[in-house]
Amino acid sequence: MKKYFLSIYFGYHDSCITISDQKKILLHLEAERIFRKKHLGITSTTKMEKLIKIGLNYLKLDIKNVSTLYVADWNNQYKKTNVKILGKSFNVILTSHHQNHIGTSYPAGFNDSIIVCADGGSEDGSTKIYLNKNSKIKLIDDLDNTPATGKFFGTLTQMIVADDFERAHHSYPGKTMGLAGTGEESLIFKELIEKNWQEINKLQFKGVDHLLNTFKISLKNPQFWQDKKRRDLAYTGQKYWVDYFFNKLKKYAKLSSNISIVGGCALNVILNSRIRESGLFNHVYVSPISGDSGQSLGAILFHNPNIKASYPFLGRGFGEINEIPEEFLDDLFDNKIVAWYQGRSEIGARALGHRSFLGLPSTLKLKVQLNEVIKGRESFRPVAPMIAFDYVENFFYTNKSSEYMTFSVKAKEITKKLAPAIVHQDGTSRIQTVSENDNPIIFKALIETMKKTGAPILMNTSFNVDGEPIVDTPEDAKKTFKKSRADSLFINGKRYIKNY
Repeated sequence: MKKYFLSIYFGYHDSCITISDQKKILLHLEAERIFRKKHLGITSTTKMEKLIKIGLNYLKLDIKNVSTLYVADWNNQYKKTNVKILGKSFNVILTSHHQNHIGTSYPAGFNDSIIVCADGGSEDGSTKIYLNKNSKIKLIDDLDNTPATGKFFGTLTQMIVADDFERAHHSYPGKTMGLAGTGEESLIFKELIEKNWQEINKLQFKGVDHLLNTFKISLKNPQFWQDKKRRDLAYTGQKYWVDYFFNKLKKYAKLSSNISIVGGCALNVILNSRIRESGLFNHVYVSPISGDSGQSLGAILFHNPNIKASYPFLGRGFGEINEIPEEFLDDLFDNKIVAWYQGRSEIGARALGHRSFLGLPSTLKLKVQLNEVIKGRESFRPVAPMIAFDYVENFFYTNKSSEYMTFSVKAKEITKKLAPAIVHQDGTSRIQTVSENDNPIIFKALIETMKKTGAPILMNTSFNVDGEPIVDTPEDAKKTFKKSRADSLFINGKRYIKNY
């Protein structure tokens, strides 16, 4: 009888489940996508059962088919090791937070590697460096009591964006990263950070007024990108954090030529890029699901290293597409913003071409339309490019792939000329490279775009509006399309427009 594994993560945010057989990951569901609330942390076993049932029904399985149950220990809502789910009793295999993060790196296929696990905290702490030798994990450094943690970056975000603990640690760090590209280094802020890093490296549940007083920063203006002090603090704090991290990693490069970065801090493309560009390691791997929304998936992989995970399209799908619609290309070339829905959803925080808003990057006007009008984002926030991998060297200073939008690279002058919308103020772009094997439909669209515009590049941002998670079902897509000011919607090739 075929065996199936079920893995559950409650957590304090980003709850998720994963189902696999003994060979491969079959389905990964992030609770926020299903229940339509960003970073949802499930605190009810009844609601978790609903999520499990949705996953099993999608795969046409029954709880009776499940032989093994993994449950993450962090904020586990089952208070005993024997639990009943949908009428079946299980002996729970408890999993640890850092091991689960580490498991998400196993699809890299490294027999040996340095693994950096960095986040805001759990029963395993915040930031540790591990050595992986044939899936045997050894702790080699503990950085919890250093600036190299998610706690540090979250508190920094409270000081810059908004003094809202939950959002500053879960939703707003990307704003701080983007803002850093618009600021300059301040020696005054650098000295203050060096003196106060231990206080910054605490979870400031009650707010950061004391730090704001020390740094002489005011949060009265909600348009933080207009405040030079906050822009400079973002740049200086980001640089301090990356420099400290990088200098710590230098001494471990001799232990392996490979490195994987996992945990919520793996979303920091500036850190990832600094490590890759340094040449300290031959290979730098960052999965698309390194944060807590990948906990359940990582648990299965950590305990079963031979199980395959075909990143990144492991969410639900409701149909497929085999040919690129001509109407899709017509809309793009008519300078329209397209809501694009294709096949199974990508997992993780980045839209990778199956649940995306897409448009030409040829004018800043289109960037404003996509970024500010449709997405409701701040004007300084960068928009990411998709580029056909075959031509990446022609437009960026790199010859390496970035399938999951986890690295930023310097743009060439031709890119600034032909695709100005996707070049950030600091001259970089957080690229997603697309090969024909990754997504033949989007790859063909990029090639057709090159024929038309000279650049095989499209603007790409996640298919959601401000405050909502990425769409999951066709119904979600239609609702979000109606709320947005996108021009057309394609669901597996079928075109929809609004009836005003």
